[in-house]
Amino acid sequence: MLEIEIDGQKLEVPDGSTVMDAANRLGVHIPHFCYHKKLSIAANCRMCLVQVERAPKPLPACATPVTNGMKVQTHSDQAITAQKGVMEFLLINHPLDCPICDQGGECQLQDLAVGYGASTSRYQEEKRVVFNKNLGPLISTDMTRCIHCTRCVRFGQEIAGVMELGMVNRGEHSEIMAFVGHTVDSELSGNMIDLCP
Repeated sequence: MLEIEIDGQKLEVPDGSTVMDAANRLGVHIPHFCYHKKLSIAANCRMCLVQVERAPKPLPACATPVTNGMKVQTHSDQAITAQKGVMEFLLINHPLDCPICDQGGECQLQDLAVGYGASTSRYQEEKRVVFNKNLGPLISTDMTRCIHCTRCVRFGQEIAGVMELGMVNRGEHSEIMAFVGHTVDSELSGNMIDLCP
């Protein structure tokens, strides 16, 4: 067992636990998008950045293993500044129609944007538009809203056991799409919709 202190609360966790696991056991909420307890760790959204004592910069809670005696601050000025910075980048190309979006009230991105996003954007350039993909009759897409958390990709590979989706390109040109000429036909594909933040 390893001892960790999160926001002043001490806890013992099993070897191999992450900071996110420890925080969940304490009931401490750390904002996140790509993390899901049933999926592998991707650490690509960076929303779960926390301040760890003696670390030179904020670390992702979902991918940081607990070490004995570790002290973590989830709501320090450094952690909140890092989380707000990540949210600003995630919203750079996101449409500005959150108040009238079909997902209103059921959208994790919208919920966290209220708490960690700014009321206005400093980004003045044209937003990137990603055309919708034909993923078959079971999934309707709005790819401009995609934040590349890869939950849908990991679900297909790890839970459904079918590699139907993948991410192509890099950086701001990244897109989630089905493999060439195929649609998402898995009987578990409806779960991909539920996993999408």
